[in-house]
Amino acid sequence: MAQPNLSIIEGIRNFNRFYFNYQSLFNQYVYDESLSLVEIRMLYEINKINTCTARVLQEQLKLDKGYVSKVLKRFENENIIYKVKCEQDSRVFFLHLTSEGKDIYQGLENKANQQVMKLFEDTSLSDQQKLLESMVTIEKILTKQHTEDESAVTIRDHYTDDDKEIMIEKQREFYIDNCGFDDEFLDYLRNTFEAEIEKIWIAEVDRAFAGCIGLVKKDDQTAQLRWFIVDPSARGKGVGMKLLQTIINYCQKTQYEKLSLETVSQLKTARRLYSKFGFELTEANEQLMWGQDLVEELWELKLQND
Repeated sequence: MAQPNLSIIEGIRNFNRFYFNYQSLFNQYVYDESLSLVEIRMLYEINKINTCTARVLQEQLKLDKGYVSKVLKRFENENIIYKVKCEQDSRVFFLHLTSEGKDIYQGLENKANQQVMKLFEDTSLSDQQKLLESMVTIEKILTKQHTEDESAVTIRDHYTDDDKEIMIEKQREFYIDNCGFDDEFLDYLRNTFEAEIEKIWIAEVDRAFAGCIGLVKKDDQTAQLRWFIVDPSARGKGVGMKLLQTIINYCQKTQYEKLSLETVSQLKTARRLYSKFGFELTEANEQLMWGQDLVEELWELKLQND
């Protein structure tokens, strides 16, 4: 990796200062002084996620547990949110906006949209498009989602018993060695391969394992995504995006109506990818699994078939 020189550093810092002032002007017009930017972001997450919990907010926004609890209590007292106890786990409460909360949130959304239109009403359509493209470029680079190395990634849909052992070992390394799951996870993982496997795709870079993803049929309408992982050596090459697009394309061609997957809320990078591809979080349950206190999640994607 090349280190930025002083000219690049100064240019980035100049832009940061400019953007801070610009964003401050935007925020002054849009946001109600009674709500901080963090609190508004919490409302956004509650509105977006059907099964949002306090823990999800802590992990999504990297917030302190005590702070989240304090804000949610105030939201309740002000009739902005209400809680619903999870039927499967009485310790978990799902958060929802009240009618008043939805009005507050929608008002903020409307003001934000109006301010964007006002800020760029004298900017030509071509310059608006250039600005948007530049923003997308910045996001891709800073989140390491740029795909200039994608051409080096190949994906095959045939696999051997050796491939399955590599898949198991890569998952063991990630979940047991890195995430701290106990040895029961390995038994669970091996059992998942006893299912009726419909497809497995192996991604390779320079003929070396780079990642994998699999598909198991749940019923005639629903397929389940399994064993999705990207090898650390191949991250930043678009492997995960290629694998997800491959499985979605296959499900559409085979006329599945829905693709589901199970994950845990701690896997933030994977969750961002799922969201980017249109998956929606439909269920979340806190429970003790594999020696960890985890939030198990169900995500689903409604498919538009060819």
